[in-house]
Amino acid sequence: MERKNIMRLIQNTRGIPKLILVLLLLISFITGALVSYVYTMGFYASSEYKLPSRSDVTIESVEFSEQDASFFTVTVLNPSYSPNSTSITRIAVRTTDDNKVHEISDTSPPLPYLLERGDSQTFRCSWNWANYTGIKLPYTDRPVEVFVFLEDKTGAVFEIRKPLVILVISEVKFNSTVSVNRFNMTVENFESSATYVNITSVSINVANITSDMVTPNLPYGLAPGDPPATFKVLWNWTDYQGESVTVGAHTLQGYIHARTITLPPPVNLTISDVAFNVSDITHFNATVTNSKSSSTYVDISEIAVSIDNETLVNLTEWIASPSSRLEQNSSILLVCMWNWGDYRGQNLTVTVFTQQGFIVSKSKTIP
Repeated sequence: MERKNIMRLIQNTRGIPKLILVLLLLISFITGALVSYVYTMGFYASSEYKLPSRSDVTIESVEFSEQDASFFTVTVLNPSYSPNSTSITRIAVRTTDDNKVHEISDTSPPLPYLLERGDSQTFRCSWNWANYTGIKLPYTDRPVEVFVFLEDKTGAVFEIRKPLVILVISEVKFNSTVSVNRFNMTVENFESSATYVNITSVSINVANITSDMVTPNLPYGLAPGDPPATFKVLWNWTDYQGESVTVGAHTLQGYIHARTITLPPPVNLTISDVAFNVSDITHFNATVTNSKSSSTYVDISEIAVSIDNETLVNLTEWIASPSSRLEQNSSILLVCMWNWGDYRGQNLTVTVFTQQGFIVSKSKTIP
């Protein structure tokens, strides 16, 4: 009997380690599952629950107005989970087509600006972005990057495509055969442009031409896809013959397109001789020559005289021989009906005008 009890005790003692092992495995399984759950939840938890170690900002939006290329707006947020307020010190723009960084020097409100935690602020940034809207070849819609800098040299960046406005001067015509006092300029607003424009002025080498010298009248509205508009511009380009000039079309919205063109070669006119016949004081003769190097013929339209640089007096009667048209590398004789008898010994200036706008003068003392 005693032997049986001893054997039973030994068997019970051998079963204890197995029970402990089972308990240990159970505890390990529960602990592992808990750790795995915590790790997984931490990995997939939203970033809003991860507080940054320093203040940072977010650019919520950047907006460019299609109807005003002189500014843009940028809205900056200092998130509520930021540990403290932050100071915005600089705003800049990088244009990706030329990789240039443009510092914004004028903002409203001005910089630096203290942005409290959880607040947002919209800044109006003065910057003329008209030259980056597709009006230069190639006509591409390339994005820009807007940077907001903080006092600790960190910040945020926002990439955006600006409104695409393709406004071009498609043609400029200087025709010395027609007139040296005007030229024609054709402007187009492509169908792919984001907005209409109002052409307000024309410039030559940066100097503005007054609106009363442009036909049709300015301002002139031009919607995307409208037929090209051709303007007649009154401007005497005699002194610019054979040279390059830059013609610009300016709009109310701030878009500008400029085109450089070389003007026709010069027209070289001279009055080679003024002759008086002492036996006939009722007229005098003038010989006008058009150089071989001239770019066009001219048509004599008026003749005027003045004594000792006084007011010009147009002659009502004159004869051109062989005709009033003066071809290149040729001369014509002008018989001018004017009584010079009362002006003997005085200085006479003869001025010849052409239909094309060219003017030539010569002075001679009356016998």
